[in-house]
Amino acid sequence: MQKKPSENVKAEWLDDEDDVPFGDPPRMYNYKCKNCGFMSDINEAHIDVAYAWTKKRTTCQDGEVVPVLECPDCGKIAFVCAD
Repeated sequence: MQKKPSENVKAEWLDDEDDVPFGDPPRMYNYKCKNCGFMSDINEAHIDVAYAWTKKRTTCQDGEVVPVLECPDCGKIAFVCAD
């Protein structure tokens, strides 16, 4: 006896832990301004977009290369990863 197609799809999806919708929560990067000391957590998606349009780069403590951003408080391009 064959199962209905909808039952097969549902069972396969529930058993596969790697196929989670939207994946893990985004990583947050801790950024700090060298000029004014303002600190903020920046979402991974913003880092990915900023990486494409900025030329300055810095390295976090874990060795990941991330962009230097404009500080939202003072407006200087001195917002660096503080991790």
